[in-house]
Amino acid sequence: MKAGALSRGSFALAVGAFAFTLAFAVEAGAQSPSCLERGPSVSQAADFAAAAARQSPAVVSILVTEAGGERPVAGEGRSPMPWDRGWSRGFASGFIIGSDGYILTSAHAVAGARSISVVTADQRRFDAEVAGADRLSDVALLKVSARGLPVVALGRGSVLCPGEWVAAMGAPFGFERSVTAGVVSANPRYMPGGSGVPLIQTDVALNPGNSGGPLFDERGEVVGMNSMIYSPGGGYFGVSFSLPIDTAMRVADELRATGHVRRGHVGVRTQPLTADLAPAFGLAAAQGALVVRVDADSPAAEAGLRSGDVVLAVDADAPMGYADIQNRVAAARKCSRVALKIWRHRAPLTVQVGVLENPPDDPPRPAGRTLAQETRFGLELAERKGVLGISLPSPGLYVQSVSGSAQLAGLRYGDMLIAVNDVEVASLADFDAAIRSVAESDTVALLVVRGSARSYVAILPRSVARAPVARRAGEAAVPTP
Repeated sequence: MKAGALSRGSFALAVGAFAFTLAFAVEAGAQSPSCLERGPSVSQAADFAAAAARQSPAVVSILVTEAGGERPVAGEGRSPMPWDRGWSRGFASGFIIGSDGYILTSAHAVAGARSISVVTADQRRFDAEVAGADRLSDVALLKVSARGLPVVALGRGSVLCPGEWVAAMGAPFGFERSVTAGVVSANPRYMPGGSGVPLIQTDVALNPGNSGGPLFDERGEVVGMNSMIYSPGGGYFGVSFSLPIDTAMRVADELRATGHVRRGHVGVRTQPLTADLAPAFGLAAAQGALVVRVDADSPAAEAGLRSGDVVLAVDADAPMGYADIQNRVAAARKCSRVALKIWRHRAPLTVQVGVLENPPDDPPRPAGRTLAQETRFGLELAERKGVLGISLPSPGLYVQSVSGSAQLAGLRYGDMLIAVNDVEVASLADFDAAIRSVAESDTVALLVVRGSARSYVAILPRSVARAPVARRAGEAAVPTP
């Protein structure tokens, strides 16, 4: 059973390296009785400070490169330029759920990745592979070659109440382990087109790079995985969504066991029956799944289901909530049959429907390492000579296009190179002489000028089998360009 899309209008955007759209959000479920019994909470400021300190060692930053990604748009009447080709590079976040190297993040953030690098809180960098991904729930499980990693403390996202304080940690725009706080706005919240996956709506500020990071409560326990924002323009507008950690871990367990998630379906698209819609169908309670479309040649079509039917329960007599209906159908095995209790024309009936299986997502492929045989670390360089003119760049060595190791390091068109390690370079000959003795196992530091700022950028070893290098105590982090 799949959730159907609604009308045009505002939309939600994923907040990782790569975006996708969804339609209008719909009403959350009625307030749980347990929420009415909650006592007063402790000071959120003091608790979040301690929680952030406890969780930070298990929160990672994720750097993704993708071949053929988004490119700058050439100006009107201008031919494509050299920098219009190459790889896209983006940031995402994640958190460690297994001390043996398993990391949870958003599937959309690593979809189509050519290479994935994970940076831990102590600045160790690992190459990661995708152990499994599930686009329906937007969960990806990464694996790095490491042991003894710190892991997050897990709570329960399904029991969060509106008004509870929560905080997010991630790498918005690449700023690692940033913390933002807010309150739960609704839980659960369903998105039409989101296939019935429950979400936690908050007003926590999320931005590109936050996808896959943890959402934790006042007790310092991870209760969700940050997934998307509701925005007409791509920036934070006060409405954010996270996947409950209960759901994320169930998916992660299946991904770890089999590499994919299999779900049953009967071939209908549905949306939750809200309190506003219920009277139109002669129902007093906002329960059930409202059918908005029936797929042709599906088991549902063969059983006679139609738009406007309300599925009240699956293999049960008592009415069920929308999430329970979705989960019951998804859990049904292929070639089995389920009994759907239907409400049609203000009268109940029961329909037996066969179950098909959603095809699993494409099998994950390991994140590729940069090829060892690179020329100039993947940089195409050009010398600019002559007298400096108005609005013209200074003479020097400039990046024309970038790929491979240099792209992974964050270099881009227009960067000016002025040194390799501690050797100044002003020409291609200088650059080639400076890197002539560099081995594939060496780390190289390039001194880069971008605008008015300059910083050293690390080109990591290009050999496939390289060990992560830990940052020494007291050693400054390399600025990310």
